[in-house]
Amino acid sequence: MKIFSGCNCPQYQYWLGVYFFDKLILRGIQMGKNLLKHWYKDSVPCRSACPADTDIPGYLEAIYNNEFDKAYQINFNDNFFPEILGRVCSRPCEDNCRHGEHDNGEPVSICFSKRAAGKFTSSKKVKLRDKQKNTNKNILIIGGGVAGLASAAELKRFGHNVTIYERHKSLGGMLNQGIPVFRLPRKLIEKEVKQIIDLGVKVELNKSINTSSEIQSLSKKFDAVVCAMGTLKPNKLDQKFSNDPNVEDGLDFLLRVNEKNDRYVGKNVIVIGGGYTSMDCARTALRLGAKSVKTFYRREQGDLDILPGELEELVNENGKMIFRARPNKLITDKGKLKYLELIKTESVGDKLKDIPNSKFKIKTDHIILAIGQRQEFIASKNKNIFFAGDYKLGATTLINAIGHAKEIARNVDHFLMRRNILEEKYCIESSVSTKRSLKDNYIPITDMRLRDLSKRTFTSEVELGYNKSESKKESSRCYLCHYQFEINNDLCVLCDECLLVRPVNECIKELSSKNIDKSGEVSFEKLNPGKSHGIYHGLLYIDPKVCVRCGECEKACPTGAIKLSKVSKINAPA
Repeated sequence: MKIFSGCNCPQYQYWLGVYFFDKLILRGIQMGKNLLKHWYKDSVPCRSACPADTDIPGYLEAIYNNEFDKAYQINFNDNFFPEILGRVCSRPCEDNCRHGEHDNGEPVSICFSKRAAGKFTSSKKVKLRDKQKNTNKNILIIGGGVAGLASAAELKRFGHNVTIYERHKSLGGMLNQGIPVFRLPRKLIEKEVKQIIDLGVKVELNKSINTSSEIQSLSKKFDAVVCAMGTLKPNKLDQKFSNDPNVEDGLDFLLRVNEKNDRYVGKNVIVIGGGYTSMDCARTALRLGAKSVKTFYRREQGDLDILPGELEELVNENGKMIFRARPNKLITDKGKLKYLELIKTESVGDKLKDIPNSKFKIKTDHIILAIGQRQEFIASKNKNIFFAGDYKLGATTLINAIGHAKEIARNVDHFLMRRNILEEKYCIESSVSTKRSLKDNYIPITDMRLRDLSKRTFTSEVELGYNKSESKKESSRCYLCHYQFEINNDLCVLCDECLLVRPVNECIKELSSKNIDKSGEVSFEKLNPGKSHGIYHGLLYIDPKVCVRCGECEKACPTGAIKLSKVSKINAPA
């Protein structure tokens, strides 16, 4: 009997509301869905943590099998910018990777692997998954940055006509204007932006929309309008920092350097801030010839909102980072900026306070303020006007903006068509092996190769990426958490052979009872302490949160009670 017939994966077997879990056979569509949904969310935490819902174990498995085209296509359908995100993603998935838990070692380099998928793909054209027929609905997207482009791709998937208005001379938004070339090559941006435009998106460049009334007017000409203008208005310190020509906002600095090719920088540069923009400004200033670059952040190192390894590279490039200090006032001599006075800070409970009598001054001739930004104006709401990405969320990460843009696109489609076009579906496929072995569990993380410090320039990329063998080695570290080992206790004879070979403590649990509620939550009572194996326990349970998918238990089982299946999550048409 087939289930979830909307899934377009002919190789899978779909079972209608029937899912085998030890002794339990769940009959009933909803019950089966709940169980699979709960199991997948718990068992594949990397995907659950990704705002764009990227099929991470799916593309890591493809890389391991040398299927780079497949890996790239998976990423394109889920997040639209595989190679870009492979360089500048904030990596929430890696923070939730099971390989990084407890004593398991370092998380899998999911981000760098995504980059390899793009580097080694041979595919010249990507395709949208489950693309719908044309609806003849016309949608305007204001803003051609990441959120606007992601919305456009998702709306094209739904069959709508899409037009983008972009105020600048090229698409990409902060990809071009904010992120330095040494982190993100411009040819790469052009490539992945073009892939989205080639889906049939109409673009009007140098088209600036600056007022809410303009948006209201446009909402009468289009079936829906998506505002994705980002957060381009910098936050300000008090007025005494606003009138000095040598005090510059971080986004303005990056924009003139990256887009206008104006590469002036002072000799003694101070950067204020503790986020992505502050790091980009500091490292850019160093490349432009600044003699000294010091970055001040009012909080502690643990509060920084930056990419992993970025602070280390700033220090390697001779930049300095000073914590627990905030700017107080400018000190000038004959109208020229000479010093910045700062005050040391401390945390008192949840609040940040100045330390009395802690003022000090630093020599400077150029100050860059990277203290966040906000919307230039707030558009009025209307039933067919939607807000996406940073324009709604405030300044956030690229992957968060993409995830939110996809959500908004689905809201637009529902508004226009009154359909819930996508539904979570779970496909179960019997499998022979994960192709993992126990030795894979002990492979150390593959370090990213970096350009020598002496060869780093404004345009040369610092991170050099994995080669094919490195990417395959790193992908082999993935536990492939979408694979499910389970024990059929009707066939189990409690011989304990599986317990003797288990590589991880309690990956196989000895239980006296186990229960699964309607939501799919598994609860159990472990064997009382002091009792041994065999007749003393009633059943065995392979815990998906602990299992490393090595397959040793399956090999050791003499009765065939341990089976392996692959569970795939697909957002498919309802």
